[in-house]
Amino acid sequence: MRRLLRCAAVLAAGLGFGLAFAAPAGAATPQPIAPNELSKATNAAHSSSAVQLLAKVPGAAGKAVASVGSDSHAVYALNPAFVRDASAPVATFWYAATAASKGGQALTVFTAPDSSGVWQPVNVASGNTESRMAAAADGALLFTEPQIGAWYALTAGQIRPLNPSAVKSIGAKPITVTAYQELVSHRYSDKLPGSTYNESGMAGGYDTAASVEAPSSHSNYIVRIVAASGVLALAVLLLVRRKMTYND
Repeated sequence: MRRLLRCAAVLAAGLGFGLAFAAPAGAATPQPIAPNELSKATNAAHSSSAVQLLAKVPGAAGKAVASVGSDSHAVYALNPAFVRDASAPVATFWYAATAASKGGQALTVFTAPDSSGVWQPVNVASGNTESRMAAAADGALLFTEPQIGAWYALTAGQIRPLNPSAVKSIGAKPITVTAYQELVSHRYSDKLPGSTYNESGMAGGYDTAASVEAPSSHSNYIVRIVAASGVLALAVLLLVRRKMTYND
């Protein structure tokens, strides 16, 4: 039986890292993660710790030799501050994703910086969603609205849908950042920290907690996700259900 996962989003852990990647005040577009930092993410995806995580992949693939890609993609998530204020960055850094494979199974290694800014592998997940969405974004900043499993490309003040959930959310054509802010403000303004919805622990609300542990399950292969300061935490129902239950 599938079990829903309560998951904290991984952001830039540690004050120094957070400052290094902060977007300019009032900017709608977050500052992209520097190429040298993504190189560190890739190195972390090839580390012995990542190898240990890949070794835990269940089933027939668990006995195969894993192959990890050479490129990592920065993944951003909807910023709760943007829900409140249109002048805030649309999204905040969540994690870096590196494609991998094992026994013919497509996998993704998640990496994120720890409290000292050192990149660490934090999860191995089924599927290659991030790689596919990054290709569709075609160089634009890639971000997700994980409450509904939507993926978008952000560029030049516009937001472009990348998958069916995003098309359902905003339509088939790009919309302005202003229009998107109005949409998410209406969608989530009553679910921010301190709201009755959030305090009651309802799935899909925002929280400011650090990391939470994944439930144990024969179909899960996830490590405890790194705690982060200023974290956007939510019940990532659609995205995480795919990732954490080995179903793509």
